[in-house]
Amino acid sequence: MVDAVETTEDFETLRDRARDLGNEGLYEEAAALYLQAAQAATIAGNSEGADEALCGWGTAETELGNGPKVMPELRRVLLSSAVDYNCWLASYTLARAHELEGQVKKALFYARLSLHHSAYVSRPGLTASSHNLLGNLLLSEGCETGAAAQYRKALRESRDAPPTWVASVEGNLGYCAMANMSSHGLRRSRVRESLRLLYRSLRTFRRAGAGLDLAISHLDLCFAHLELKRPRSAKRHGQRALKLAERHADLDTIKNCLYLLGQAEMLKGDTEAAHGLFSDLERRFYPERSGLADVLMSVDLRQVVNLRA
Repeated sequence: MVDAVETTEDFETLRDRARDLGNEGLYEEAAALYLQAAQAATIAGNSEGADEALCGWGTAETELGNGPKVMPELRRVLLSSAVDYNCWLASYTLARAHELEGQVKKALFYARLSLHHSAYVSRPGLTASSHNLLGNLLLSEGCETGAAAQYRKALRESRDAPPTWVASVEGNLGYCAMANMSSHGLRRSRVRESLRLLYRSLRTFRRAGAGLDLAISHLDLCFAHLELKRPRSAKRHGQRALKLAERHADLDTIKNCLYLLGQAEMLKGDTEAAHGLFSDLERRFYPERSGLADVLMSVDLRQVVNLRA
């Protein structure tokens, strides 16, 4: 009996350490500890704990880009576990894994399943996380209205959530409103709300020193000011976003920055500067598409560009 108790304590210690490492972004170390926690739980006869640890391992491996490797184990937990928390972990992680593989329809299926399981678990943050993931998936598909509804639900459920998590949701919601304005127009009150959300998100990330998130916030504001025909403000935020994205080697954000900065120069009437930015975009990211810079000088693609795709 003493050995079983000690093994259970080992499981909990290992699981908690693994969770802390995952929260710090140290996914390789977290994955290894989660496997140790699963083994300790199995030795103690704690099958529910073993499933929980295996879901944690799946989460860490997914963030390392190894989603396909962990999907079978996650599906096993989802189909066999009678514990709603473990089912939530498995379905949420499966949604995230399919998202990273570009399989959005499958990701939406599992994200909705995670939302269903969250209703039966009395743990804070689960329902909010599921709504946020659904919002991210819908936004990547260009469904800004549906995504905005999910983000609003996530914020309503975000009691005691970390400030940077709330800032991320607020930034996404603000971006949704501005993207909707691009295609459908927007009431003045919604424009004010969008800018308030985007600037609040920016301030939170700046205080937290969250460099890459801060780059995305500046990029969102660049886009917003372009939609409002404010090229100088757009350029200022675009340049800050580009500087941060270069520092973090975030190629997708760099690409978006170059395009939106080119659009800002076009709006200002500086065609030479705009062509230089579009040429840089062509040279760095689309060398096989000769003449792309000239095409971008004549066609405004902002209505079809999705910064969250």
